[in-house]
Amino acid sequence: MSNDITLSDQLIDNLYGVICQHDESAKKNMMVALQYFAAVSGYMLGDYPGSDDEREELIDQLADFTKHVSGDRVKSQKAQKQSKQEEAPAVVGKSVTTDDPAVGIWKPE
Repeated sequence: MSNDITLSDQLIDNLYGVICQHDESAKKNMMVALQYFAAVSGYMLGDYPGSDDEREELIDQLADFTKHVSGDRVKSQKAQKQSKQEEAPAVVGKSVTTDDPAVGIWKPE
């Protein structure tokens, strides 16, 4: 499509912040924010200097690219979540028995 692009949390946060300044409901409803992102793309595509067929092909390419980026983000989030779970330190301690066999007291070691 074009040169590589670089996404960052800061870029996404800045774009999202501008949308939320424009429309407060985007803070509470992610679908509203996503509609703004899509509408901006559509608006800019309306100014595409190529033919109608070229513009339609570009829209299809961008839709595929959007799916690809979304899939990569989902995989990344799952990997981060799994990594954090694996890094969590094991709780060290022991249960001390009491007079009531159904109750114990946890004491750290």
